[in-house]
Amino acid sequence: MLEIKTLDRKDIPAALGLCAQVNWNHVAADWERCLALNPEGCLGGYERGELKATCTMTPFGTVGWVGTFLVDPTLRGKGYGKTIFAAMLDKARQQGIECLGLDSSDAGRPIYLKYGFQMTGQGIELWTGPAEGATEAETDSQPLQSEDWDSLAAFDHACVKVSRERQLRLLAETPGATARVIVEGGTLQAFGFSRPGRLTGAIGPVVARDAPRAGRIVSALMADRRALDGGKAVGLVLLENAGFTEWLVERGFQRRRRNLRMFRPVFRDVLSGPAVFVSTGLGMG
Repeated sequence: MLEIKTLDRKDIPAALGLCAQVNWNHVAADWERCLALNPEGCLGGYERGELKATCTMTPFGTVGWVGTFLVDPTLRGKGYGKTIFAAMLDKARQQGIECLGLDSSDAGRPIYLKYGFQMTGQGIELWTGPAEGATEAETDSQPLQSEDWDSLAAFDHACVKVSRERQLRLLAETPGATARVIVEGGTLQAFGFSRPGRLTGAIGPVVARDAPRAGRIVSALMADRRALDGGKAVGLVLLENAGFTEWLVERGFQRRRRNLRMFRPVFRDVLSGPAVFVSTGLGMG
């Protein structure tokens, strides 16, 4: 019998153990951010007091994003995934969430379809490559400053159609994170964040008015990760964009996996769009 309870910070080491079992890139700061954004929406499934499953939901207004849906691989097929996923749906209803979105792997899709999620044709892809970007002197990006926040939040909201300022501020506060902006003529034109990961450095989100500016932001963030992480590779979650895919291939990146976005009850045009080049991460919106 799986007992469902809200997660606590003391559960983070066990949650990281589940991530390691399935080769995910999460570090403790990723779980702490989930807990800060929606503590009641971070659920754990326990068997005899030990964490065996997790599922979280990050709210962006009335839109919720499902993430960290994990079940101990040795216990799959026992209905534990269905149990904790149904508990997450109940919690979303209690919190007034009108639409749920997620990034669906092939393995998880049958469960999501059963619970009323609708498939879209919107692919979202994990790419990894070497951290070989431009130095700060070679790019027109600059580190994010406190005076940039109002324009960054407004620009992001206009592009993704929900407010995720709280998530972005928590990303900026992550130990070892970097954030960059391009400002031209006093107007913010692009921004992006990077942070540490267990296997690779992580870049995202990246929002820009066009692909060249997105490339300059990503290149600067790659250089940041090289300076902070040494020879460690970097990873980013790309919303399908043929022009930007070519840019990544030219720099030695390879696609590792491709998920599809799903929504319940119906598609909502959020957290994507022509200016959204890189997602925060799989399961992070």
